[in-house]
Order: sequence, then C-alpha cells, then structure tokens
Amino acid sequence: MKKSRRFGFTIVELLVVISVILILVGLLSSGLSGAIRTGKTTKEMNRLKQIMSAWQMYSGQYADKILPGFLEQDGSAGVQQGPIGSTAWQVRYRNKRGQELAPGLCQTYPWRLAPYLDFNYDPFLGYRTVAEDALDVSLYQDPEVLANLPASLLTTANPTLEGAGAALQPAFGYNAYYVGGWWAYTNNTPTLVFGNDGYAQVGASGVARGRLIATSQGNIAKPSELIVFSASTFLNQSSDPYSKLADDRPGAAWVVPHKLGQTDIWGFGGVVLETQTNASEQHWNDPILALLSAAPTPTPKFQGDIGKLLVYQNQAIPFARYGTQVSIGVADCSVRATGITSLNDLRLWVPAAEDLNFSHAP
Repeated sequence: MKKSRRFGFTIVELLVVISVILILVGLLSSGLSGAIRTGKTTKEMNRLKQIMSAWQMYSGQYADKILPGFLEQDGSAGVQQGPIGSTAWQVRYRNKRGQELAPGLCQTYPWRLAPYLDFNYDPFLGYRTVAEDALDVSLYQDPEVLANLPASLLTTANPTLEGAGAALQPAFGYNAYYVGGWWAYTNNTPTLVFGNDGYAQVGASGVARGRLIATSQGNIAKPSELIVFSASTFLNQSSDPYSKLADDRPGAAWVVPHKLGQTDIWGFGGVVLETQTNASEQHWNDPILALLSAAPTPTPKFQGDIGKLLVYQNQAIPFARYGTQVSIGVADCSVRATGITSLNDLRLWVPAAEDLNFSHAP
C-alpha cells in the first residue's frame, strides 16, 4: 500500500517555531534597547564634558575663582545688582547678541556659563525630546516644580519667559551649596549660605569653620573626588521615585547631597535617619529659609524598604536619567557614571567632609 505524503507542519512544530521566533525577537529587542540606552548615556557624558570644560575656563579667566553656585536676585535688589552704593556685586550678563539678560535668569549657573560654551544649546537642554534651536527661546515647561523653587526664582518660572528653560531645567545640576556657594541677599548684603557654619574635624577638638565651601580651585583638596555637576531633577517627597520617571524629565539647575547641614534630603530604605524633620514646619517654598531655620530635633526612625530610594524633602537630587547610572563631573574635570547608592557619601560633596558622619550647623 502506497503511503500518503504529509504536507505542512504539525501543531507542535508550529509552536516550536513560534517560540523560537519570540525568543529571538526578545533578544533582539533587549539588545536594541541596551544599545539605545548606551548611546544616550554616551551623549549625556559628552555634554557633561563640555560643561566641565566651560566651568574650568571660567576659573582660568577669574584668577582661580570658582563659578558661584547661585546669585539671589529679587527684582531690583540682590547679589547681582542693587541701588548705587549698595553692597550688590553690580554684575551683568548678556546673551549671544549682546543683549543684557534679566538678573532673574542669571541666578542659576547656565546663563553665566553659556559664554564659555559659545551659547551652545545642546550641553544644557539636549536631553529634551523636542528641543528649541537656541538658549534664548528655551521655555520653562514644568509648573509642578514651582513648589520647589526659591522665592526669588518664582518670577523666572514663567512659561512665556524666553531663556527660562535653560536657567531652570538644564540636564545637570550644580553642587551649588558647596562648590561656588549659594549666595543669598540677607539684610541687603550678599551672604554665603553655610558660610559661617561650624563642624568637627577628625582628630581635632573644638569646632572648625571655613573650608566648608570651595570658592577657588585651591580650596579643593581632592579634585578627583569632589562632585561639581550631576545629572539631576526636582522630586517631591516620595518612595522609589525613579520607577515613574521619563528620560526627558526636566532637569534642575542645582543638585544636593543626601544631607544639607543637619537636614536629611534623600536616602535609602532600611536605615535610621540621624534627623527626622517635620516637613510641615519647613519653608519649602524657599529652601534658603528652610536651611537657615533651627536644626530639627533628632528622632531616629527606620525608613522604608531596604535599599529603596526615598526622598524626604522636596529638592533637586541626583538623577539616573538613562538606566541605573548617574552621570557626574568632578573637580579635576573628569566625568563618570556611577550608581546613586555610591553618592550617599558627603565626602564626595563637601570639601571639608572627612568621614561618613560629617555634618555642620550654624
């Protein structure tokens, strides 16, 4: 008897083929995603290198002085400008066309650093999915961040104020409190926040003052370690916030370590905080007032799940924009990517910090 010939595939064979195809597609998709992420990270690092080079050029032009971190300006009175005879610095900044910029735009670093980058848009705002073609027309686009801004920046946070995007949401935040310094205008006088704070030194008695803030390159003892810029974003109090953030989330013009003075800002679950503040008593519409207020009463308390990123106060913190690594630039002008857990060390942020338990207070 002649056997009949079988044509086609059995169900089992089809299922095997489909399974193999799905596995291959999954591997290909994973590889492509990784390649895309790597490409974005490489671009981010290149932008940061440009920022660091410009930062170094500023010091070269101004006798080793470091670019100030923040210059408070509230209308016609402030660190930058004030009435004739006032203690204001009387400095003015201009755009590429030579037009004088509003002092409010120059409180943060981008517009003051822009001339050393030939006003190139990309290092500051190249992370955006839809980018303007010039710094001059970059607009502020995230009203949710208003609650995190110092009072003097509220007029700058205007969705129609050209140049505000560059001033308020660059990709990289400046370690402004400890590098260059956060200059407030207190009692009609430019005042360095934390400038007179005291701290304990390892192996020494008494309270030391000075060296807390690097205002010149010579103040930096370990330039290969001190963080100057970091990818950053504004975050409100939350747990595990990274799981909800997009790659093109607006950046922040400054970045803070896990602790400012004696106030915990961010950290990881499963640890006991040295201090636990009552957020309702803090002036978080104005971080300067908050930081100058009385030190919180220590109330040790375990926080969250082990290893989970927690944000205790509304602030600008390091941001792993692409993947799990945070891009940082250090004072010797090198750049690298590192996990955010390794940034939980004040010796990387504060020139005077000598141990993990470092803190300072007025």
